[in-house]
Amino acid sequence: MTPSCRLEPAYIAGGRGKLFSLHCAPEARNDRAECVIVAPSFAEEMNRCRYMQTMLAQQLVGHGIALLSVDPFGTGDSQGEFVEADWQQWIRDIITAADYAGQLGYRSVTLLGIRLGALLAAAAAPEVKNLQRLVFWQPVSNGKIALNQFLRIKIAAAIGRDEDGGTTAQFEEQLNRGNSIQVAGYDVSPALFRGVQAAHFDQYLSPVTAPISWFTVLASEERSTPRADLKTIEQWRSEGKQIEHLTSIGPAFWQAHERTLAPNLVNETISHLTGAPQHE
Repeated sequence: MTPSCRLEPAYIAGGRGKLFSLHCAPEARNDRAECVIVAPSFAEEMNRCRYMQTMLAQQLVGHGIALLSVDPFGTGDSQGEFVEADWQQWIRDIITAADYAGQLGYRSVTLLGIRLGALLAAAAAPEVKNLQRLVFWQPVSNGKIALNQFLRIKIAAAIGRDEDGGTTAQFEEQLNRGNSIQVAGYDVSPALFRGVQAAHFDQYLSPVTAPISWFTVLASEERSTPRADLKTIEQWRSEGKQIEHLTSIGPAFWQAHERTLAPNLVNETISHLTGAPQHE
């Protein structure tokens, strides 16, 4: 039986406007209560991952752990438009969410970075009080690569309409002139583009001292973790970072247009956080 989750929606003060927060609270809470804070993925991936967050929250409360999600400025139900968003503000919004968790009475915080959100979590981590650990779900380690993949959506859509899709270089030229570009219904400003483009684990992880749990989702047991990810993990370990790499068999839930779930990832994350075995 899935434990009940007490939902407490609220608007909290952010740096540029009100931020919508959803607090999934356990029925019982003590002085050592922990809160998992979600650093969400980018654009449509953020929406595709929401139900996975809900599944995780429903399991966490059974162990007395809360989950708090806050829509960064210009996304979801928070104030602002997507075209007004910028990367540095999103980092501050994650820190704001962590401060809010402290106001709610939580003395221990875990940052859950999903896809591009892993970079947000890593960037925010040094400013988060009582940070116990970081957990990454299928992290994106290089914002520039993520943006190139995002721009290919625009190019592919244009080709599908027998139109000139343009090139990534042309899009960058448009941004350099101070104009936003629209991709899959999202208006990306020059400030946001430049911020994501510059984001990289190499830039953020040096000051991070909290342990890191990196989950790679594989389509089958025959598949392997990408070599570039393994290289990054080994590099961090050689620099003294506490990083544990775990794999989970399941679908790429962040990619599919239809609701696609990876229950193994949720169960294995719960087991990792609580030490308690989970059963489907």
